[in-house]
Amino acid sequence: MSVIGPVHIALYSPGWPLKKFQSGIVTYVHWMKLEFEKQGHQVSIFTGALDPSGNAQGIYPIPRRPLWARLMRRAAERLRSRKKEPFDFSDLIAKEILRVHKLKPIDIIEMEESFGWFAGVAQKTSIPLVVKLHGPAFLSYVGPEINTSFARERVDREGRALAEATAIIAPSQVTLAETLARYRLKPRVAQHIVNPMMTNDDTLLWRVDACERNTILFVGRFDLLKGADVALQAFALLVRDNPELKLVFVGPDRGLLGQGAKLIHFDEYRDSLFPSSLRNRVDFRGAMANHDIARLRTQSMVTIICSRWENQAYTLLEAMIQGCPVVSTDAGGCGEILEHGVTGRLAKSGNRHDFADQLSAMLSDPDSAERMGREARRYVLENHSASVVASTTLQLYERIISEHNL
Repeated sequence: MSVIGPVHIALYSPGWPLKKFQSGIVTYVHWMKLEFEKQGHQVSIFTGALDPSGNAQGIYPIPRRPLWARLMRRAAERLRSRKKEPFDFSDLIAKEILRVHKLKPIDIIEMEESFGWFAGVAQKTSIPLVVKLHGPAFLSYVGPEINTSFARERVDREGRALAEATAIIAPSQVTLAETLARYRLKPRVAQHIVNPMMTNDDTLLWRVDACERNTILFVGRFDLLKGADVALQAFALLVRDNPELKLVFVGPDRGLLGQGAKLIHFDEYRDSLFPSSLRNRVDFRGAMANHDIARLRTQSMVTIICSRWENQAYTLLEAMIQGCPVVSTDAGGCGEILEHGVTGRLAKSGNRHDFADQLSAMLSDPDSAERMGREARRYVLENHSASVVASTTLQLYERIISEHNL
């Protein structure tokens, strides 16, 4: 049931649609759009990248600058030797939102915190705006990445922008608390609202009698943040004693940033860990569609999340709602939604030995794995209902809109 009268909500998404742009932010916007509309509200999606398959009424790509303007900007960037373009996108977002606003007045905007764009959008549009923390840069850059000039500037810009925010929400309590503490923020509203999940009759469910008992599934980018190196290292510890094990790796190869800023890609890193006789036990699939990943989860004995930091990982929620046994990192918000020994197993972030131990325990006890998978699904259904999340968010919107109009 709708909490407030029909409102026009603007949501920003880095890409659209979900089937072409698989990320936590796009997933969140996808589910919220469906539920807001189900509750009788109008939703407009503003996106930085639109695939033709997602072109529909209410979907608005942000027009790029004219070619001559982009060339002039690149020339100026070369003179400064700094990449500024990502930080200067807010004026384009604001311009498109205002264009739509004149035709169909927008009541509220919700945007991610990335690059601090939202502050410029709020200033230029004067429309009430809620900031959703999806992955603040100071938390999501890991290893050598955090020491680059680009990362430092992004961290700084996000902090300065968040200092201007009146309403900040986050899906995990730890992300909200650490962000407020890092930047010494005191917004008018700071609220923890979990990410939504939906399920239907077509949702594929894991069954112990239908999976491959020796198969482990990793879903995530091959990079440091997602802990791809930890996943491969933990598997290397196990497969030497049990060569029947198989690791299926799903996700794009972004590379691991090594010494001297050299990127180490998947094949090179795998070959450095495994003797030639065992390399075929690692099955690299690259990026895959969501429905294919869902099927792989039901075929695998265990799904693993090895990230060095997560806010509230959709890779974890999606595995849990399918009833899959999960071994997850304890980093960030993962420990808030996964209870060790009850809904899955938690391993220490970045610790390959602990991941190997937790994996071994899960693989060796199918009955316990089945029970935890069943409890994990129940937990998500009870605590991440899209209707409840949308209603809670609408209550927040009502407050922000009313205070803005005073």
